[in-house]
Amino acid sequence: MALVVKENTEQSSDLSWRDKLRAWWHGDDYVIHHEGEEHAVAAEPEAAPVEELPREIPSIASWTPRRRQIVQKLFGEGFNQPGGEELMKPLISPLGLNPNLSITELGCGMGGMSRMMARENLWIDAYEPDRDLADSAIDLAKHQGVKQRINIKTTPLDEIQFKRKSVDVVVSKDGLMPVQDKRLLLAKIRAAMKPGGQLMFTDFLLTGSTESRVYEVWWDREPVKPHLLTPEGLQAELESLNFVICYIEDVTEELKAAVLDAFAKYAEEVKLKGRNVDENEREWAISEGEHWAIRLSAMDAHVIRLYRIYCRVVD
Repeated sequence: MALVVKENTEQSSDLSWRDKLRAWWHGDDYVIHHEGEEHAVAAEPEAAPVEELPREIPSIASWTPRRRQIVQKLFGEGFNQPGGEELMKPLISPLGLNPNLSITELGCGMGGMSRMMARENLWIDAYEPDRDLADSAIDLAKHQGVKQRINIKTTPLDEIQFKRKSVDVVVSKDGLMPVQDKRLLLAKIRAAMKPGGQLMFTDFLLTGSTESRVYEVWWDREPVKPHLLTPEGLQAELESLNFVICYIEDVTEELKAAVLDAFAKYAEEVKLKGRNVDENEREWAISEGEHWAIRLSAMDAHVIRLYRIYCRVVD
């Protein structure tokens, strides 16, 4: 079977992501006026007040309270990644979800997608390997009144065990990059699937050389080391496990647009507040921006790309 890939043909901007980040902090409106409008999305609801935290040295090594506070200012209340529900809806909308289905989310982060599903009266088992993110997901689910519908477990994804033929749907948004043995995890998911089961996820795939300088810079920067398949390798693994592949779709441009929009909006907020923005907050925001700039530079160089994959089982 030929690789089932829908390519996104949009061209990358002529500005590097580091140039864009530098322009935001130095008051250059080029990025906001010429690109922010192109990728604009509906404004997020105003975030709930967050507690003031002591000064910390910015780091992406772990999800400290300060980092969790800053990413929510950047990406919206209850989200530790760009795009929020706008990028989550395409993952669940094709699945025909209903309260009778057994649903599992892998790598739930702060729990945004699980909460979105829980508001539709669905029941979810959610796995998040990072204890700090899992604790935030639990607190946010309680705050939004949906905790009883989400069973959040702190488990390394490589160590997950499922009951055989117990799951109707497995979903994941950008949560599988650190999984060392992708084939083993996919095999566990396949064995857990009920007849007619569905697997929908986004994952970073390797599309360039691991010996390139761009790859080395990106890999060194990632706090949890990535383990990537190629698109062809992923397809081969899925087919060997008798998944029926509906599509493997390059959605990198959607993520890039969400990142650009998030930082452009934050930069505008910083301009409006002026000196009222805490300097330590600026430092943390710049640290997070540099982290995403390096990721997106690797995507622009076609070393890594983000794909959305939809599969089904028939037995």
